[in-house]
Amino acid sequence: MPWGGGGYIGRWLLFLLLLFGFILLMSLFRGCGSSSAGGNSDDEDEDSIQHQQERVVEFPDDIMNPVDDTVPIVPIDTTSGIRNDIPDPGPNLPSPDDNFLPPIDPDDIITDDENRQIVADQLNVILDDKSVNDETYRRWANEFKTLYPSDGYEVIFYDPLTRMLKIRVPADQRDNVMRNLPRQITDISFKIFPDGLQGLSVVKPNDPVFKYNEYSWYFAPIQAYDAWQITQGSPDIVVAIVDSYFDLNHVELNSDRIVKPFSIPRRTGNVAPVQGCDEVSFMHGSMVASQAIGNINNKCGAAGIAPKCKFMPISMGHQFTTMTILQGVLYAIYQGAQVINVSAGAMVNPLIAQLPIGDQIQIGKNTAKQEEDVWEYVTRLANERNVTIVWAAGNQNVYSGLDPSKRSNATIRVSALDHNLRKADFSNYGNYPQQDVEGSTISAPGVDIFGAMPNNDYNMGPGTSFSAPIVTGAVALMKSLSPSLSTEEIIKILQETGKPIKGDNTIGKLIQIKDALLRVKSEMANFDDIMRDHSKLNGLWQSSELLNKMIGLQPTGEVIRVYFDIKSPSDATCILYEVSGKKDYTTPVTIEWKNDRIVFHQQRGPYNPTTRESYIKSTYECTPDNERKLQCKQTNHDGYDRQVRPYYLRKVSQRTQE
Repeated sequence: MPWGGGGYIGRWLLFLLLLFGFILLMSLFRGCGSSSAGGNSDDEDEDSIQHQQERVVEFPDDIMNPVDDTVPIVPIDTTSGIRNDIPDPGPNLPSPDDNFLPPIDPDDIITDDENRQIVADQLNVILDDKSVNDETYRRWANEFKTLYPSDGYEVIFYDPLTRMLKIRVPADQRDNVMRNLPRQITDISFKIFPDGLQGLSVVKPNDPVFKYNEYSWYFAPIQAYDAWQITQGSPDIVVAIVDSYFDLNHVELNSDRIVKPFSIPRRTGNVAPVQGCDEVSFMHGSMVASQAIGNINNKCGAAGIAPKCKFMPISMGHQFTTMTILQGVLYAIYQGAQVINVSAGAMVNPLIAQLPIGDQIQIGKNTAKQEEDVWEYVTRLANERNVTIVWAAGNQNVYSGLDPSKRSNATIRVSALDHNLRKADFSNYGNYPQQDVEGSTISAPGVDIFGAMPNNDYNMGPGTSFSAPIVTGAVALMKSLSPSLSTEEIIKILQETGKPIKGDNTIGKLIQIKDALLRVKSEMANFDDIMRDHSKLNGLWQSSELLNKMIGLQPTGEVIRVYFDIKSPSDATCILYEVSGKKDYTTPVTIEWKNDRIVFHQQRGPYNPTTRESYIKSTYECTPDNERKLQCKQTNHDGYDRQVRPYYLRKVSQRTQE
C-alpha cells in the first residue's frame, strides 16, 4: 500500500531525506582519524567516536603565519654537553653504550595491591644528594650484586645527573627486595620504590567537534595584559618544562632563551618528537611550553605568560613512569632551573574515582608511601635550592592527593576552570581543611587554551596540563621581580591575591597575576619612599638572590644570603647566612645617608662565635634602579676588584628557611 498522501513518491522523498541526513552526519566526522588536543580514545565505549578531529576551525592566516618571515631560526645544540656516565663503571653497572632507560614491555605492567599500574620486575633507587660521587654508584652496585648474585638481579641503568639507578629483579621478589634492601645496604643513604606508570594531564574530549569562539579568552581574567606592563620576565630566571617532546624550531619556541635542553630517553639535547609516537605526546610538550614561555611580539600566534624568561626543555619521550618524571625534575633542579612545570601524573583507577571523597582522602593518606616519601625528598631538594615545582592537578575529577607526587603543600598544584571561571568538570580538586588536606593550591583557566603544536601548527585544548603552565609563567614573573621568593612565600601571595571561586571551596582561587606582582613589588625597598621617611628602612631585609662565597677571586661552592636587621635609621646588624652549613656570621653596621644613595658600613668582618671564623669587612652601596627599587652592590675591603652583580633588598617578616 502507498504511504499516506504521497504514495510511492513519499517513500522516495523520505529515503532521499534520510540519505541526505546520513551524508551530512558523516561529513561532520570527516578526518576523524587524525589527532586531537585531548588524546587517544582507545578506552572509549564501543559505540563512541574512536578518533577526534584535530581541529574543527581554521585559524586566521595572521595566527598561522608570521607577518615578518625574515626572523632567523636560532640553531639549537642537541648535544647534551653533560657527562652522563662515570669513568670505569665496573662490572656491576651498565657500560656507557648500554646505559639507557630500557623501553617498558607492556607484558611487564601489572596492577599491584594498591590498584597502581607498575612495572613488575623493576625498582628505582634515588641516592642521597649529600653523599654521592662516582664511587658511590660502583659501591652501591657491588653491594647489591653481593647480596643478590643471581642472574635475575642487575642494575640496568644509572644517572649521575639525577642521582638515580634502576634495578631489575624477579617480579615475585620485587616487594621483598624493596622492603629488605634498605636494611641490607646501610653505609649508603638511598630510597627505593616501584616504577609506576604515569600519564599526561590532558582531557580526552567527549565530543567530536570543538567550537572555539575566541582564542585568547583566558588572558583577561588572569590579568595577563596588566601583568605584562609590570614585567614580561627576566632572562635570569630559568623555567624548566618537564614533558613529552618539543619542536624547538616552532616560531613560538625558537629563540636564544633556550638553555640545556635534554632528552631523558636519548641522553642528548634532541627533544624533538619521534616518528610514530602517539598524537598527545607528539604535541603536548610544545603546547605546554608555549603557554608558559612562548615568544611575544613576533607577529604570530599568541604568547606565553613569561615570554622573556629562559626555557629549559626536558623531554621524557612518550613513556612516562615515576622514574622518568623524577629524572626530569631532578635534572631541572641540578641544572639551575628556578621554576619547574610538570603537566603529568598518576592515573587513578576508575573504581576509586567513584568512591566518596572521604574514602579517597583516606586512600591518599595510606597508599603509595614509598613514592610519597621520595617526592617529599625531591621537594625538599627543590626548596633548599629555591626551586618552585608546579604540578597539573589532574583530570579525573578526583582528590588530587591520590597521586603521591601531589601531596606536598610545598609544591603548587593547579586546578582547571572553565569559561565561566568555575571548576572544570574534569579537574581534580581536594581542599578539605576539616580533614587537614589541601589538594589544590591555585586555579587557572583550563578549557580552550591556545598553544603551539609541532611544525609551526597550533591548537586549543582542555586540561589541567594547560592550566599549570599559566601558573608556572606567573611564578616566573614573580621570581623575575624577586628571585629570592621561596615557594612558601609564592603560595602565600598567590592565595592572598587570588579571586575566590564562586560556590566551590574545594579548589584554589583564580590566579590574579597583576595583583601578585604588585604584592611582590610592595615588598621591595623603594628608594624614594625611604628617602622621604628614613624610618621606612626599619625592619628585616634580605638580599633578593643567593650570593657566591669567594676566597680571593675563586668561588668556594658555598652560597650565602645577606640580611640587614635595621633597628633605626642609623643602627643595624648585618647577617651573612651560609646556606649549606646553616651558620650565621654577624657584625654591627652604621648607615650613611647621601642624596643619591644609602651606604651600609660594616664595623668589622662578620663573625661566627662557634667556629671563630670571620669574613672580610665590606661596604654596601644601595642606589635606585630605573624603577626606583633599591639596588645594592657589595665591596669587600680585601683589595680584590670583583665583578659583583647588584641585588635588591626585600622586606621579610622572618628569615627564609633555605
